[in-house]
Amino acid sequence: MPFTRLSTGSLNLLVFALLTYIAELEGDDSVIFAIEEPEIALPPHAQRRLVDFVLKRMGQVIVTSHSPYVIEKFEPSRTVALARDPEGTLTSHGVTLPTDFKPSKYRLYQRQFAEAVLARAMLVVEGATEAAVFPALSDVLEADPAVDGYVHIDLAGVTVFDAQSDVNVLTFVPVFKALDKPVYGIHDQPNKPFTPAVQAKTTDFTHYVELEHKSIEKLLVAEVPIAVQRRFLAQVSHRDDYPSGCPRPSEEATDDQVRSLTSDVPCARKGDGYSALLITECTGRSELPAVLADLLLRIDRDLRPANAPQRSGGDDAPTDETDEN
Repeated sequence: MPFTRLSTGSLNLLVFALLTYIAELEGDDSVIFAIEEPEIALPPHAQRRLVDFVLKRMGQVIVTSHSPYVIEKFEPSRTVALARDPEGTLTSHGVTLPTDFKPSKYRLYQRQFAEAVLARAMLVVEGATEAAVFPALSDVLEADPAVDGYVHIDLAGVTVFDAQSDVNVLTFVPVFKALDKPVYGIHDQPNKPFTPAVQAKTTDFTHYVELEHKSIEKLLVAEVPIAVQRRFLAQVSHRDDYPSGCPRPSEEATDDQVRSLTSDVPCARKGDGYSALLITECTGRSELPAVLADLLLRIDRDLRPANAPQRSGGDDAPTDETDEN
């Protein structure tokens, strides 16, 4: 095809191929390769392949990117987050792992950490259920006209980080604090008390919540109105993945039976998004668990510019830039 009719991604790769050919003529180790936003119009696998190539062939590589697929290819010591404060001053912070933080743990969560580098703020939760519930909560708050000017966590630049355990919620906070980002944490009541060293990390949070329940499912059953639970059961009972071990809901079921089934169904399909489906049946803030809604409203309030009205507006959050050296 004529060069001018190729797609943006194909054009970018052709230009990249031309530059690498020039680099080969000069000798790979003599080349400093600088590229801005290499992910534009490229699928994730092509992004990773491109970064692998330049890291192996070039003497030095400088990349700016908003893609976690690009960022995850760089070690923490080679990653720098760039941001501008409200006055426009450019700042930078490297990814610093605490001395008691094993690099293997960073690699295990590398994709999530890559997204955290791009985030404006972090919300660290203890599991996949919570990671699905909070975006659903934000959807409900955004759609509620009574919550004037609420900005969805996606628009505000908040990353929900699945720490996969309550103790990890506290373990990861020093990493995010080192990036100079607001960090919020929430988890259930732990099965056993945290050690003093782990408990001390709670002071690193911008705001920290320990729920009064042993699981988020118990919290939802206790605080979501029974009418919402009935709507939820009526909806999910028609799904193909409805748990076979749970009875189908009945219109004649008592409130206690509804609560029991609302607890059993998400637990039987834990990780499949059933708790988030319960939240989507809520019509506004008044039907949401107060502690969860209040946390999101606190984040929304904290991230608003100092000169902006507290409960009005809705502009998109400024985008952080990222530099990997």
